[in-house]
Amino acid sequence: MDGVNDGNDGRKCGYGQERVPCSRAQEPRTSQTGDGERPMPFSERELDATGRMLREHCGERGMCDAIRMYLREPLDHWMETLRCGGDLGRADMAALAVGMSRTLAIRDALLISIILDEERCPREFLLDFASRPMLPRNARRLEELLSASFHDAAAHPDMARCGRGIGMLLDIIAMVPESYHVQPLAVTGYILWWLGDDRAMPCAMRALAIDEGCSLAAIVCSAVHRHVGPAWIGETIGDTP
Repeated sequence: MDGVNDGNDGRKCGYGQERVPCSRAQEPRTSQTGDGERPMPFSERELDATGRMLREHCGERGMCDAIRMYLREPLDHWMETLRCGGDLGRADMAALAVGMSRTLAIRDALLISIILDEERCPREFLLDFASRPMLPRNARRLEELLSASFHDAAAHPDMARCGRGIGMLLDIIAMVPESYHVQPLAVTGYILWWLGDDRAMPCAMRALAIDEGCSLAAIVCSAVHRHVGPAWIGETIGDTP
């Protein structure tokens, strides 16, 4: 998780993905072709340039400050959309796609934000974890949150929140080149596994087909293969996968 490396329809997941207006004015995520409706996908060059900029800022300002500055606004928009629905702006999707690809701490922060609401997992913790994942208290807290969500039989998922999260991840996947699909697919696979959804394995396998070194996708495949699931669906055996 430490360091920055170089490394279509999102509404059909069936978990209460109703889209309602948020309090913020969201940036349009459409092309400027005149119809105001057709999303303009990102090019590899465009996202690679964003990744280089993030890397340069980490070198100039230090990773902690650079990641906090980079992630604060997209994370705010992500959290609000998880809470009340809506769509991410185009700049948010680019920032999150690149962020997940460049540092796994951002990926893990987004994952836990879908599983747990903001009362149990405040956005300030998510931002702090994403920018300082190796800090012992942050690593310990994330492990505690994941373990509790896995072992607590009373920890039932918020289906609407999960649906919104999956919808945003699928929106990102639809907008970015395949090389940027890996981490959004892996997170989607994990959420589907946590929901007891049979699509978890195919989703994780798609991530592994692009990058066989994706550890999160491998974890999902292993858990499904061994019939390991969270306590709320009555399948838990052993430790957190």
